[in-house]
Amino acid sequence: MPTRMKTDVHLPQLKHARRLIIASNRGPVEFQLGQDNTLKARRGAGGMVTALIDVGNQLDMTWVAMTMTEGDRMIVKEMEQHGGVMPSPLRGQKMKLHYVSVPKTTYRKHYDKISNELLWFLQHYMYDPVQSNMRQLQDAWENGYCEANQAIADAVVDEIEREDSMPVVMLHDYHLYLVSSLIRKVHPSIVIQQFIHIPWPDVRCWHFLPSNITQAIYSGLVGNDIIGFQTERDARNFLEGARTLLEGPWWILKRGLSGGRATARRREPIPSRSPFMKSDAL
Repeated sequence: MPTRMKTDVHLPQLKHARRLIIASNRGPVEFQLGQDNTLKARRGAGGMVTALIDVGNQLDMTWVAMTMTEGDRMIVKEMEQHGGVMPSPLRGQKMKLHYVSVPKTTYRKHYDKISNELLWFLQHYMYDPVQSNMRQLQDAWENGYCEANQAIADAVVDEIEREDSMPVVMLHDYHLYLVSSLIRKVHPSIVIQQFIHIPWPDVRCWHFLPSNITQAIYSGLVGNDIIGFQTERDARNFLEGARTLLEGPWWILKRGLSGGRATARRREPIPSRSPFMKSDAL
């Protein structure tokens, strides 16, 4: 994942925001159970945490993520005693944490079977549909990926409604393709953007998947106001897929963003009651 994403958090839609909700699969803090049965916190792996760590110094920020370790699952019980959130225990992290726990079998289907074994390989042009068991794939999709995305969306909605001020929601990567549309069903005027940190392939690659999965992915992503891609080619591939699979002129391409990224955004203006983006922004 490019570390230049740090410059992207200064996009115009955050200029007047007071509150930011980030959602990702991996959180900024990982909790491990020590030999003395105490929970120890350490910084989460990956460049995304590094890229976004300074945003907490500028905004009231809450980070929603899935539990990945046994320590993460244990900390959720502690969070439940404090309204579902807790301040980050790490020095220099000025943010609140909201971790989401689903059954281990559900998470394995979401993370291993769909996110890593299917989407990652397909989006890197390495997926072999001949090797796939369609029955197992549908099970992992319905009882893993969809359930995990719903759980994250529910947690984000809880955070949106925690305070009266309207936040900006920032989603990350290929683990959460359904979340934006699920949020928008509850909060249609919320500003939502998503960064995808792996390639977006030609629409022909998506035809390797069952049609219900491909349709759900594209329909899920158009719940965003803005989608950031690594390259202009990725953005164009997404737009071509949207034109092929969805009805309506949903998206246009925006060039020249910092760090060389390309962005697809809604043609329709964001509702005027949103305080975070003017109609001519981006």
